Amino acid sequence: MSGEKATSPNVIIFGETGSGKSSVINMLSESMVAPISSGATGCTFRHVRYPVLINGETYNLYDTSGLDEGEQGKVAKQDAIAQLYQLIVDLEDGVSLLVFCMRGPRIKEAAHKNWRLFHEVFCKKTVPIVIVVTGLEQEDPMDGWWRANKAAFHKYQMIPSGNACITATRGKQTRSGRYVFEDEFEESRLKVAKLIEDSALAVPWKVNRIQWFSDITICLMKFRIGEAPEIKEMAKRCNIAEDEAKELAERLNGV
Repeated sequence: MSGEKATSPNVIIFGETGSGKSSVINMLSESMVAPISSGATGCTFRHVRYPVLINGETYNLYDTSGLDEGEQGKVAKQDAIAQLYQLIVDLEDGVSLLVFCMRGPRIKEAAHKNWRLFHEVFCKKTVPIVIVVTGLEQEDPMDGWWRANKAAFHKYQMIPSGNACITATRGKQTRSGRYVFEDEFEESRLKVAKLIEDSALAVPWKVNRIQWFSDITICLMKFRIGEAPEIKEMAKRCNIAEDEAKELAERLNGV
């Protein structure tokens, strides 16, 4: 073997507010371990670790702040990105998988921004990334949604290692005691569990803190005086305005 497998693979779940990240974690845990907000601003302030057992192996699932809450949200964009930065550098066992969670049936314009920020900027395209699309309980079959929309993802160069089209809700309970989407929910739970098990790196990607600091933080420092065109490109690709990127640089430098 070329390396040792981490004791518990670290899986980072990310996506916009209300995409169903916490619901997916609860579904895999088969209990309400992650808080869910019914409000538009979400309820995840910082990344939280949830150990989940999948086919006899424990996976550390990290629920993260929504990246698009804006000025009216509970988590500012700059704070959310700074928290994600801290999460990645703090995971000494490395990162084995990125799970991009989004809610169907429509693809929002912000999807590719979040994708690129994680996959291209923070994880240097070295960690597998999969897509979990929630809210598809009305689709028959649910997997048909991906076939119909795959081209739209490829247009933005969003090519995942795998995908799962699911529902993360059982729906209302009927008089018989069953839930409306009971079968779809169980199918979804098994589908996401298999996706994580099949896609996670056996040997996780670990951050070289010195190199990472050089590539990201120092680059952001230079951006403040206009000497880092690559960070300007990052700001452009991730829809981060120049004044927001400057503020982000100051926050990251103080982490």
